[in-house]
Amino acid sequence: MIAIRKLSECTLDQAVQVWNDGFSGYFVDMTTNPGAYMTRQAYEQLSPQHSIVAFDGEQPVGFVLNGIRMAGGRKISWNGGTGVIPAYRGQGVGRKLIEASLDIYREEGVDTATIEAFADNAPAIALYESVGYVTRDTVLVLRKAGGAAGVGPSEGTGESRGALGDALPPAAAETDAAAVRAGGSAHASGGSAARQADAPEEGRRGHGALSAAEAGQPDGGRSAGRAKAAAARHNDAAGRYTLRHGTARDAGLLPFYPALGAWRGHWASLPAGESLIMLEDGKPAGYALYMRVYEASGKLAGVTLYQCEASPDNRDPETMLRTLLETVLDGYGEVSFSASHIPSSRTDLIRLLEERGFETAHEMVWMTRDMTEEGRA
Repeated sequence: MIAIRKLSECTLDQAVQVWNDGFSGYFVDMTTNPGAYMTRQAYEQLSPQHSIVAFDGEQPVGFVLNGIRMAGGRKISWNGGTGVIPAYRGQGVGRKLIEASLDIYREEGVDTATIEAFADNAPAIALYESVGYVTRDTVLVLRKAGGAAGVGPSEGTGESRGALGDALPPAAAETDAAAVRAGGSAHASGGSAARQADAPEEGRRGHGALSAAEAGQPDGGRSAGRAKAAAARHNDAAGRYTLRHGTARDAGLLPFYPALGAWRGHWASLPAGESLIMLEDGKPAGYALYMRVYEASGKLAGVTLYQCEASPDNRDPETMLRTLLETVLDGYGEVSFSASHIPSSRTDLIRLLEERGFETAHEMVWMTRDMTEEGRA
């Protein structure tokens, strides 16, 4: 008899074991360990109270990891990983877990449920469709050809972030093209980042007059230097353009930040993420959201781009995107470069990435389900 329990009722060893067994034979190697598992829970705001494990007696045989947070004024849920151990596949355990998760979303007042699956994973997609999920877009993971291997996020439903279990990259200090400034750390984790989504501005960092190197930035201020150089190339006589270097949350506060998208590409999933915001005549006109990954020694290992957007009324969006990509991705030397969870509908951005040598590594469907009363009718 299959029983559903909260993940919070399981031991860490049980949770890790059912994860590894549940992803046995998956499209990519999803093997994890206790440290990486806990890091992923915090980084991706997955909740043990909302996540569930299927038991046969005292044996864990399947799981769903869930996260719930506010985004754009709506309560959003994410299925961050579904797995069933091989001996129990094809017996309805996955459906039971998905339906139990939907019950949790209803209890928590979720407005929109989201999930991702490999585009080739037809059985999983069919299951999700059978309970009301609809494919809204496909999202791509791209890697720069010839880059260093083994760095950056692994792909697929419920991936972990490579080397992040060993060394978490610090968040950037905010900078601009006029003066490199640095403030406090922006290491939000778990639900704290979500709670800050609509926080007042007085909660943001103060600014000092230190250089990036003096403030202890791991790249010695090279990001700020690139921002200054790019801004100089694109400034006119009136100094119309400015590049400002900040935290992931700074991008999330922009009026044209997308309210709904892939969970792992959202600023709240990137507590160590950074943003580069381009201002035109003092007003935000575009931004890039990205994260640098470091080895345990502190050496830069790779850069992953998550978003690159121009404001809807931007007069020259292609130049804006090119400048942002150049500033974020150039000048690092032999490190890995990837772009994660880029919507396939963003043909403009994908074309520019391909021009820079990026190639599609994986394609996933991004699915949503309306959990409001109207959506249940």
